[in-house]
Amino acid sequence: MQEISLSEIAALRPRIYGYMGYVGTASDIQTDNMITECIRELERTAQFNYIYKYSEELPPFLEKEPYRSYLEGSRGVIICAMTLGIAVDRIINRLLRISPSKGAVMNACAGAYLEYLCDTYEERFGSDRGARFCPGYGGSRTEDLKYIFEILDTHKIGIVLNENYFMLPSKSMAGIIAIGGNARAGCGSCIMAGSCAYLKEGAKCFTQGKK
Repeated sequence: MQEISLSEIAALRPRIYGYMGYVGTASDIQTDNMITECIRELERTAQFNYIYKYSEELPPFLEKEPYRSYLEGSRGVIICAMTLGIAVDRIINRLLRISPSKGAVMNACAGAYLEYLCDTYEERFGSDRGARFCPGYGGSRTEDLKYIFEILDTHKIGIVLNENYFMLPSKSMAGIIAIGGNARAGCGSCIMAGSCAYLKEGAKCFTQGKK
């Protein structure tokens, strides 16, 4: 994978601090340097995989709110799942045992790094794609993940869903992307905008597209 530039890492920092529970907190040099170190380690060890299917017919589980509102006016939907691989989980777990502070930073960096790779990968879907919407967002049910896993056969890229609807490896995501319609990738049309902690701090949760 192509190395993330220092300017891109800087752009990810507000999100990483947010994942650590420090939205709006001024950064410090020591933590910033640790973030850069963690991102570089993730570049060496992550095994990013992405699987998706495009459909112009909505699966039954999307025929309800809030998916209906998100997909309003769209001509199709991409159902997708992605992961950084099990090696990243092992790194995080090891660091949490031997250096909890660095483990917390690595955990946050891994979440932001996964989002970054997904945003970059999804550019191929065109500029009229919606922001990625995952079960659990906007009042949707995390239980809906089971339908995505069934549709995609996610074991092909090494992701499984346990009985409590947690994904393994933990640095994995699954969701949908509207193609066409009103749900453009950006803050202006996001149904989470009214309660978004990032917007309140002048930040954003994505790295691609326009705000």
